[in-house]
Order: sequence, then C-alpha cells, then structure tokens
Amino acid sequence: MPPLILIAALLEGLSLTLIQGYLPLYVRQAMGQPSYLTVALVVAAPAAGTVIASNFWGGLSDVSGRLRPVILIGLFGYALALGVIPSVHQGFEIPLVAGAASMLYGTLAPSLKAYVTLRRPDRKEFSIAFVLMAQSAGWLIGSFGAGHLLEHGIGEGLRRALWAASALMTTHAIVCAFLLPDQRRDPLPARDHPNWIAKVRSDLASLYENPALLRLCVLALLCVAGNYIVWGFFSVYLVEHLGASIRTLQFALVASSILGIISFLYVGHLIRRFGGRAILATGVTLYVLMYVGIATARQPVVAAGFFTLPLFSLVNVSANTLASELTGMAQRGGGLGVLNGTYALATIVGPVSAGLLADRFGLGVVPWLALALVTVATPIAWIQVVSSRRRASEAC
Repeated sequence: MPPLILIAALLEGLSLTLIQGYLPLYVRQAMGQPSYLTVALVVAAPAAGTVIASNFWGGLSDVSGRLRPVILIGLFGYALALGVIPSVHQGFEIPLVAGAASMLYGTLAPSLKAYVTLRRPDRKEFSIAFVLMAQSAGWLIGSFGAGHLLEHGIGEGLRRALWAASALMTTHAIVCAFLLPDQRRDPLPARDHPNWIAKVRSDLASLYENPALLRLCVLALLCVAGNYIVWGFFSVYLVEHLGASIRTLQFALVASSILGIISFLYVGHLIRRFGGRAILATGVTLYVLMYVGIATARQPVVAAGFFTLPLFSLVNVSANTLASELTGMAQRGGGLGVLNGTYALATIVGPVSAGLLADRFGLGVVPWLALALVTVATPIAWIQVVSSRRRASEAC
C-alpha cells in the first residue's frame, strides 16, 4: 500500500472530523447561530459540492485513464477549505465556503479507493479497508487534538485546528505532486464523442444505467443518510440535549475512532468469507441497535457508548467493495464516484431533514429519524442478499 495514499486518507479523516464533527458546534456556539437548519447546512452544503465532484472528477479520471491529477485536486481542495473557513465571520457564510471548496475536495475519497483497488485488484476489500483505516486514524487524531484545543475555547481552538490541518494538507499535496506514481489505465474509448465533456457524460450515463449499482446506491442512500443525521448532529445533541462536557464529546469521538481502526483489521476477512452483500446487510441491521440506544439514552455516557460501536467499517468497506466489483477497471473511478456521490446526497437529505425537524420538535427527534431510515433499509439489504444468492445458485 503506497504510504502517500495512506497519509492522504489520514489527513482526509482529520479534516472531516473538523468539518463534520466540530464545525457544527463552532457555528452553533461560537458564532451564535440559533437555527438548527443552519447547523445542518454546515454538513449538507459541502455534500452538495461532493455530489458534483465525485461524479465529474471520477468520470474525468475514467476518460483520461489517470488518477494522480484528480487526487491532487482533492488534496488542494481540502487545504483551501481548511485555510479559508477560520477567516469567515458570519455563520451562514461557512456553508457557502465549504460547499464551494467541496467541489474540489469531494473527489479525494473515491479517487483514493479507486487508486488502491486498481493497484491490487485481487485484494480490493483489503485495500479499501486499509484506506478507511487510515482515514479513521485521522479521525482519532482530529478528535483528540481538536477536542484538546476546544477545551480552551471553541472559537479560537477550532480556528487553530483548521489552520494546522490546512498546512499539513498543503504540504502533503506538494509532496504527492512530485512523488506519487500515477495509477494509469487505458482511457475509455472515444465512441465518436466530440470533446471530453461529452465523454464524461457518456461514462456517467452508462454507470447510472447499471441496475445493480443503482440498487446498491439506494441502500447506501438510506443507511448513510441515517448515519450522517447522527454524525452531523452528534456534537450538538450530546452537549446541548444531554448536557455532556466537551471532554465527554472528545472521548466519544476518540473511542469511536479507535474501535473503528481495530474493526478494519478483520472486516476484509469477513467480506471475503461471507460476501459483501451479507456484511453490508449485517452492518445496516446493527445500526438499528445503535440508534435505538442513542435515542433512548438519558445519560450522555450511554449515548456516547452506543455511538462508539464500530459499524462504519462493515457498511463502508462492503459497499465500496461491491461498487468496485460492479464496475470494470476502466470505469473504476466513475463507479466509486457514483457511490461517493450517493453518500454525499445522503449527507444532504439526512442533516437537512433532521435540522428542519429539530427546529420544530427539538433535538430529541434526531436519532429517531435516523432509526426510521435504517429500519427501512434493513429489509432491502437482506432482500438483495437473498436475490444475489438465488442468482448465483441458478448460474451454477
């Protein structure tokens, strides 16, 4: 596994912890935004840009047959977002800045996964697990480091954390520009398209016409929307609704990251043993347990304990492995980009709907909405498992 790719994933995890984990609390308390919808937009606006970035840059990587330029775009996009956000003085402007930068940095996650699955096509599930493990290590560093800074003041502490992360991301982008080998493949055939925009559009059209990929995306949309409802509101929910301290929030995020890192050591073996669809369905089912626990908890330590359950690896590694198997090598960037775009769309649907309901009914409604979505997703996931096994037996 190329160390530069793992470092990029680690820095992405660190950056996402700051943007998704702590920035909503910063907007709410340090900038005094009264509306939960504005807090939701801090997570949802970058997701809108990521939908565009994942599809467009992923399709462009298929058309060009190259991944390094797209990875560099993602790295510099993160550096831009992290560097500019601290200079914004109005809470409602932060979603605009983050959303604009996400049209660049939103391509990094699928591009890193495409890179490693093309490098080791015989071990896709393990390669994806290592990338996500590095990302979780970044969450751990971000959770612990930013949490320590925020104890001395949410506003100044997060600004320092964002500037430090921007400097790290900029440095790594420059190093990758010179030292990261490109993962080249044959570009998609021209098919008589007059220009590269038409080629990208044709590539994406063929991906969206893949019924198996679309079924996977529908399932991912429901599950990830529930996931990001809780993730996007967790800091505010724990501190404001349950009365937790910043230290409790910090340790919840740190423990979640540590357990997540450990889970990546075995999830690849589980997928190879039982299949991606079965592990995905199992992970979705266990999310029902997690959200029931968070929704019914009356003590912050109990809610934090359920939040730390390491389910992210089961769902994310299996979904990305399935997406890489459902698309050929030539469309790997676009295929994983479509799935990542679905994740981003879920990040819009989930937090925005939760923000609207929280403004109307209070923060207590947030985990119940997440529970409703994964409850719908669970039978869909198991139906796909049964259908896949039936098709496999008929083929034999």
